[in-house]
Amino acid sequence: MKKLLLLLIALVPFTVHAAMAELEVKTLGATSENNVIKYNGEMEKDSVAVMCKLYKGDDEVDYLSSEVNEHKFSGSFTVSESGKYKISCANYEGGDIKSVDVEVIEESAPATSDKIFGYVSLFLISVIAIVGVVIYFKKNTKKD
Repeated sequence: MKKLLLLLIALVPFTVHAAMAELEVKTLGATSENNVIKYNGEMEKDSVAVMCKLYKGDDEVDYLSSEVNEHKFSGSFTVSESGKYKISCANYEGGDIKSVDVEVIEESAPATSDKIFGYVSLFLISVIAIVGVVIYFKKNTKKD
């Protein structure tokens, strides 16, 4: 009886590991655009939530949990600077961690189509032209 009990105790870690393996992150992907890192993935089996952490180098920047619906999950992180980041996700209740690297590239500001300089220039040229016409007519009307 003691041998059977010891055998059962010895098999518990394998049983737990097998159960956890069913809750592993199957796929994980990430993209970045305008300082927002979006990630998504798929779970092997039914899971309730996934915990994802964002790293820049060895420093943990942020973390959040994502709900799993129909074996799929997604979420996003907003970062304040460009650089290389790593997202690591695992089943919320534990298990192996899956990671993916993503690079955030600082985008330059688009050229503005502000036409205020053109309007100010046009106004000044118009005022100068009107003043010139007024002076011309005043000089020509005095001669008559």
